[in-house]
Amino acid sequence: MSKKTGSAHQADTPVLRNRNLYIIFCITLTAIMGVSSITPVLPLIADTFDISVGRAALLITAYTIPGVLLTPVLGVLADRIGRKLVLVPSMLLFGAAGFACAFAGSYETLLLLRLVQGVGSAAIGALNVTMIGDIFSGNQRTEAMGYNAGVLSVGATLYPAIGGAIAVLGWYAPFYLPLLAFPTALIIIFYLENPEPERSGTVRAYFQAVFVNIRQNRILPMFLATLVSFILLYGPLLTIIPFLIEARFTSVSFVIGLVLSAASVANGLASVNAGRLTRRFKGEKIVIVSFAIYALSLLAMPAAPNLWWLGAASVLYGLAQGLNLPVLISLISGEARLENRGAIMSLNGMVIKLAQSVSPIFASLLLGFGGFAGVYIFCALMALLTGAWLAVRLR
Repeated sequence: MSKKTGSAHQADTPVLRNRNLYIIFCITLTAIMGVSSITPVLPLIADTFDISVGRAALLITAYTIPGVLLTPVLGVLADRIGRKLVLVPSMLLFGAAGFACAFAGSYETLLLLRLVQGVGSAAIGALNVTMIGDIFSGNQRTEAMGYNAGVLSVGATLYPAIGGAIAVLGWYAPFYLPLLAFPTALIIIFYLENPEPERSGTVRAYFQAVFVNIRQNRILPMFLATLVSFILLYGPLLTIIPFLIEARFTSVSFVIGLVLSAASVANGLASVNAGRLTRRFKGEKIVIVSFAIYALSLLAMPAAPNLWWLGAASVLYGLAQGLNLPVLISLISGEARLENRGAIMSLNGMVIKLAQSVSPIFASLLLGFGGFAGVYIFCALMALLTGAWLAVRLR
């Protein structure tokens, strides 16, 4: 399929009848596995290796930090040599290093293997949405992003529950899941049909085009919105809620996984309707409203008198996430051209990895200084300020 006909050809085919989308769903499920499947067992890992909350949180940071440095580089390579030639080796490294984590005999070894696994994951979470942008256009792109976000939510729902459930075998059990990356890599090799960008011009001309694309569009404010969105996800939600539940209610990993899954269910329900919503409302307005909902849900979490209340706050958070991310990522993808979309979406992926890397540490520091209430009040204010700033910049 040629560079110029890919999206146009897809306009005649219903989104859910496109086989390539289902392959991208498999890639998406791999991309989120590395964090969501182990967050319920962080307290168990902390107990097993006799480490602090902050050191346990570094297992997330070690996994995400390679993406901060490597995702943009891999995005450029995907534009220059092709999506598959970058994606398949990344999947194989992710699976091998992730499985090896199950056999780590010390915290230091586990941390190192998480770092290697993070190298493998660096391109995966950016190239999946890059290829959706390549294959679809217009409302179909937003619809496909929404379905992809819905699949992501299903994975984010199942992985914490599965990770928490199989943790009865031991802290290491969730690290068997990365083996699923190997059959996915084979499916990509033999069945994925995606339009590849044509490598033309010099490297210097390519980078000039990328920078012009960023400067002349609204991409930078959207990058900031992405940063805050994932700080809120990986800080107060995925990192701190397990310890909030353990401190106030129960230490059972399966229960922690269920509370996290409540947010993912709501996320999925909102995400699959993103395409319909953008036919009635401007995408920018949907993103702005979502940040107000983020703030409300975060304020409710530390005030929760029981697990039902906390579960309801998690559902509200998931609604905000489901409204926000598919529309926001579709807006960013729509601002990029095919020949440099890999770089643009990988820069956005770098922003996501940066948020994933710093937010567990940041949230842990806030927890130390202000307790649970301090974490959630600060993050709620961050959400409100971001929504207000976007209302000015994206109008």
